[in-house]
Amino acid sequence: MTGNNAKDAWNEVGERFSSWGRLVADRYKEAETTTVESAREAQHKLEESARELTEQLNRAFTAVGDTLRDPKAKENLKEAVRALGDAVSVTVTETGDEIRKRIGRTGTDESGGKGPGPGEGTASS
Repeated sequence: MTGNNAKDAWNEVGERFSSWGRLVADRYKEAETTTVESAREAQHKLEESARELTEQLNRAFTAVGDTLRDPKAKENLKEAVRALGDAVSVTVTETGDEIRKRIGRTGTDESGGKGPGPGEGTASS
């Protein structure tokens, strides 16, 4: 082997790896473009979603505010809150009555009669 042959062989190695490197670089640039485009598209979708959410929240809060300023709606809300309070009050009263009934029955036997009182019905030796 002469010096030229070795030099030519190494030049060919360099050219082949350079060519392969360019292919890798091209693919990398393509992937970067795709990634950048995907990121831009995702950002656009996110911005659009945020804009739509903001619009919907604005409409909802405006509707609540307008409703609270309406005298008829205020009266309707007062009646609803009053009905809720009445329902809670009745429920608590009925529950208390039921608890008192059940506590009062703890001293009865299964036949409905009173069980023995303190000191009654015990066998003495």
